[in-house]
Amino acid sequence: MEILRNEQTKFSDEMRVLEEKIDGILASRSGTKEQDTNNRVLKVHIGMIQRCRWVTERKSYTVLKEDADLIAWVSVRGNTEKEIPPTNYSNVVLLDYADGCNVHQKRGELKHMIGYFKRSFVLRDKDSVYVRNCTLEEVIGGIFPFSYSGLEALVNKDIHKERNTLITSVLRTEGTHNKVRSRVVDWTKSFIEQHGLKNKSSLGDVSSGRRFDHTYLSHLADSKIIVTCNPWSWEGDFRLWEALLSGALVMVDKMAIPHWMPHPFVHKKHLIFYDTTNQSEFNSLLEYYIEHEDEARRIGETGYNFVLEHHMSKDRVSYILDNIESRIVLD
Repeated sequence: MEILRNEQTKFSDEMRVLEEKIDGILASRSGTKEQDTNNRVLKVHIGMIQRCRWVTERKSYTVLKEDADLIAWVSVRGNTEKEIPPTNYSNVVLLDYADGCNVHQKRGELKHMIGYFKRSFVLRDKDSVYVRNCTLEEVIGGIFPFSYSGLEALVNKDIHKERNTLITSVLRTEGTHNKVRSRVVDWTKSFIEQHGLKNKSSLGDVSSGRRFDHTYLSHLADSKIIVTCNPWSWEGDFRLWEALLSGALVMVDKMAIPHWMPHPFVHKKHLIFYDTTNQSEFNSLLEYYIEHEDEARRIGETGYNFVLEHHMSKDRVSYILDNIESRIVLD
């Protein structure tokens, strides 16, 4: 995979493992002798494929590479009618990053789809409680749960430094999709006020407008406990990964998808899961970890290291390859 062979990051050892996995695929699927795989690069085309130029801020669009061995069709379904499926190509992987429960309307147009990876794999009720796997009947056809991951740019390089903010929540509360987040922010605010912690805590945005900036990550890195929450009716946001890679103790609403992915998070070992319908339990958890700072720090650092070891971008690539390897057909 050319894009991986040229990657220069601190995760060089992990990237080497991925290269070995790719070499194994080349050897097994194309009949190439294993010792000759360095002379054969698995060419992967990754991109959004649409008819118009407005798909990205840079006013660009993807031109499909005719010689690609594998095509990763990335979709957020912002304008499905404009999307052009790579219909007549082999070895197509659909990476569906769209919010919500439904599956891509144009997936049936693909001649040879070898894997469908779906973010927001579940349906949640009005309290953000898991209802069902919204693609259950489709799994046999190759739909796999998918999740965002940690990114190197989010990693706090000094998790052992002194932290000055006791409780942080940077959740936005406007909009229908944030109504459960609004409830959790109200719970957090009430707890802070009742325990006289207003001067030690922070609620609300810390970056510039709706844009991500360095003060946001600095603020997370200065926090001991970060309270976050998924959107109301679906699972999956970057806030969870931003919080975990700060090294703080992370409290997040109960989730289903992480338990279906490799290396699931463990409650009270890597982070804290809370119930969005139980304020009393939420308060008890906050109170306990405020009173037991050493334990809170230990969980935060364990979660941080767990993400670095098992939930970075390289791990998502590995997860995809594990699930499609037997389906790849190479000339």
